[in-house]
Amino acid sequence: MRLLFVLFIPLLLHTACNKPEPEGPAIKQPVQPAEGYGGADYPYAGVAKLNYDDGNAGFWLYYPQNPTPKEAPVVVFNHGYGAWNPACYGGWIRHLVRRGNIVIFPRYQATLVTTPAIYTSNAAAAISRALKVIAANPSWPQPIKGKYAYIGHSYGAVVSANLALTPVTYGVPGTKALVLACPGTGNAPQGAASSYKNMSSRIKMLLITEEYDNRAGTTFSDMLYKATTYITAANKNYIIHQADDHGTPAISANHGEAASTDMFFDSGQRNAVISASFTGTRTDATDYYCYWKLADALLDCALYQKGCDTALGRSAAQLYMGQWSDGTAVRPLLVK
Repeated sequence: MRLLFVLFIPLLLHTACNKPEPEGPAIKQPVQPAEGYGGADYPYAGVAKLNYDDGNAGFWLYYPQNPTPKEAPVVVFNHGYGAWNPACYGGWIRHLVRRGNIVIFPRYQATLVTTPAIYTSNAAAAISRALKVIAANPSWPQPIKGKYAYIGHSYGAVVSANLALTPVTYGVPGTKALVLACPGTGNAPQGAASSYKNMSSRIKMLLITEEYDNRAGTTFSDMLYKATTYITAANKNYIIHQADDHGTPAISANHGEAASTDMFFDSGQRNAVISASFTGTRTDATDYYCYWKLADALLDCALYQKGCDTALGRSAAQLYMGQWSDGTAVRPLLVK
């Protein structure tokens, strides 16, 4: 799925080998389902985008349009190391907004050498600014009280975990839904909290890892799952997404799978990480049936008490990854 994509310290570029095209009619990946979690039955046709990207505490803000709701849940989306151009995750952002969410996309690092020790405080400052901007514009959708979620990828997942751990300390709203994609700190652990033991028992958490992630690995995920003892096993799952080369293009399982390039969201910013993302990412079955589906379901479960059978618990709905065009099931998700 992702040929060149690294959101991780040190800054390295990773190339995945392509399997030769099979002979005969091509077997294609599953397309986006017409409805349901991860699906295309969107209640909103448009996305409003607002640029407040001015450095470490900068952010982008998105909300649904056509029609514009009076209020909506808020999803804070924290990018991976260096990937502060929202276009890297634009497909997922568009999906979240058109499902009816306000999305705040903190920048949290002005440059590639911004110290990780201040990532979380920078993100918190961006979130606080964004909420003040929203409040000052009552014609925009307003946040629904108590309905906040945090999503993060790579180092952004560590930032999201930090914010969820001690929201009062950072002056941000608490969350009941936490989706962490390939979390890790690389060789810069100073951006992580010293302990996650006190993570609130009210949080429902998904840790999503990749079978062949040779950047983040599973060190942080293993630690976080074990450390969050107040969150019961029923309210957290450790997911492994598997590669599958049955058809073409093959479904890969590398560090950058959560990326989903959409140039509508292009901020104009470029660096080696962003350029690699644009070169090697696409929106495909991994997005629809893994990241988007699970995040949709967890938000519904945590905020509205529905969809929990898809979000958690090893159910068939949770693990299902669709079917190749010849009817063969894609390798399912695993719950560790």
